[in-house]
Amino acid sequence: MQYQQQQQNHSTRTMRAALLFLFQDINFKLFKELSAETTILSGLEKEFLRYDEIGIPKNYKFGVLNIKQGQTTEEEWFSNSGLSNGLEKLLNIIAKPIELNGYKGYAAGLDTKTGESGDISYISSWRDHEIMYHVAPLMPSREHDIQQIHRKRYIGNDIVCIVFMEGKDQIFDPNSIRSQFLHVFIIVRREVINNQDVWRVEVLHKNNVEQFSPPVPSPSIFYKDEELRNFLVLKCM
Repeated sequence: MQYQQQQQNHSTRTMRAALLFLFQDINFKLFKELSAETTILSGLEKEFLRYDEIGIPKNYKFGVLNIKQGQTTEEEWFSNSGLSNGLEKLLNIIAKPIELNGYKGYAAGLDTKTGESGDISYISSWRDHEIMYHVAPLMPSREHDIQQIHRKRYIGNDIVCIVFMEGKDQIFDPNSIRSQFLHVFIIVRREVINNQDVWRVEVLHKNNVEQFSPPVPSPSIFYKDEELRNFLVLKCM
């Protein structure tokens, strides 16, 4: 009995230390420790087990859009084709290009047989998770489709989209994209400071999305490619 009590006290101290490490301002006086019996009778145990069973996605997919100077509508954004030097450099920092034809990895719905989704896309990984980027300007453009539905059906079904701003004073309004799924937009601009390429980042999200880590640094400028890649990958996930 005494041994069990010691083990319980040790577990409690360990838990408190872990919480203090994550939340330095936490006040334990505001919390009440529940017994195992109370946890079971209240149904909390079942809820904890259910939450624990929620799996972490094995694979991830994110959209990529580019916006040129003077463009203000989603029709214009989804009509852009080809990669500018800046967008290509950004993609090569966060991912690597692959040929879709015959690709055996996680394709996130992109066609890997007939070329319907284009010839090239970009992939990455984080730990054991595969990442596919739906790069709108690399997908085939339909001449008579003003809305470019073929492209939008991929990006519009993603939750996170990286938006690369081509123009100097270009403004992005997330409300201009009609989508039930897109909730987070990571805005990236390429700038030059002291003859060095740097990347300015801004994160916009819908009102029902709470703040999430990693936090955007202040000032929100990345000088090193590796730091930019790590931030964007983790922020997207």
